[in-house]
Amino acid sequence: MGNIKLSSIRKNNQIVLGNKAWIMLEEHTDPFENTLNILTISNGILTFTVIMERSMDIGEIFYKGKKVSWNRSKDRLLHPDSVNLKEEGAWEKGFYQAVASLGPEVFGTPDRVRTPHGTGAYSKVNPNTVNITEEEGNITVSGIVDIKGYSNVKEYDKEVYITLKKDSCFFERKETYRNLSKETLPIDDGYHIQLCGDFVKDGGMYVLPVPSDKMLLRDHAPSEISKKAIYSDKTEFLPIRCYQYVPEKVYGIEEISAFKDCEFLYREPDRVTAEMIVDRNKEAAGFVIRPLSSFPRTLLAKRNDGEAMYAIEPCKSRPNSIKQKEIDGELMYLEPGEGFESEILIGFSDDKETIEKLYEKIESAASYEKEIAEIRRKEK
Repeated sequence: MGNIKLSSIRKNNQIVLGNKAWIMLEEHTDPFENTLNILTISNGILTFTVIMERSMDIGEIFYKGKKVSWNRSKDRLLHPDSVNLKEEGAWEKGFYQAVASLGPEVFGTPDRVRTPHGTGAYSKVNPNTVNITEEEGNITVSGIVDIKGYSNVKEYDKEVYITLKKDSCFFERKETYRNLSKETLPIDDGYHIQLCGDFVKDGGMYVLPVPSDKMLLRDHAPSEISKKAIYSDKTEFLPIRCYQYVPEKVYGIEEISAFKDCEFLYREPDRVTAEMIVDRNKEAAGFVIRPLSSFPRTLLAKRNDGEAMYAIEPCKSRPNSIKQKEIDGELMYLEPGEGFESEILIGFSDDKETIEKLYEKIESAASYEKEIAEIRRKEK
């Protein structure tokens, strides 16, 4: 296939590539009659959609034909023009994506104009910048998203690259944010990632590189016996449970054969962390792996109000108020014209060896931190 522009793809026409890979472009009309363009990418193992009008966010994820991201109706998917983000709770009306962008402007505790997630997920890609390249079954889609924040003037843009390699069970996403304004601006991006499809309908657990006692419960929600538990989808619980924590480093992920093609694992082997959601029998798992230089913190969000939500949210800072972020020294600033790059790997596997090895490495990271804390306690 080589290199093609988005505008040259005929709608609803599957383009077959090498090594069982294919792509297809479709349209979706939301309840307000606004149209979104959705690109499906598949390597025959992993299939996912990219929503052009929603920051090139990932809409749905399928593994071997089965949906592994959360079960939200497409009626939830709204065009940015269908949402007024200054209305309270408006961001959740269009909250549909399996991987939704946070930021890049500072997100967190909302005030009268800011939403908890920022405006990134409601920003459109410039269609003239979208390219799809294919080489020997490896597919990359790229584009530039214009971000206005809460004004009518572009404050940022971000260049997005999403790569799915042949025979791979994961995709990689790279982004470079740039400050387009003439002022120094704070930046705080991340992702709201939903890997909680039917494979955990009977329950499961989070596998996290942090002891449970270091997971801080937010927003005065009731405590749980097990913070890392994933309940049956028949178990409804409100209010939402949100936990924030600083993940430990996870060593040796590059030794697992499933991840041998991930470049940043070799570039930053001592600065990588990982999180996973597994079913009750450890036969299926979704995972998130990234350099800590990109996203040094994590938020978990758990809720079931008829639609089970078990989110992993890698982020630059905790979702506190802007004032609290300043006090804690968590804000990052970009000078005019300055950029910042981030990387992340998201995938799924039903290979027991891959799941078990990643499980052991993540658990070792949590146990090691706990052991060190106990040693320090005894030294005092």
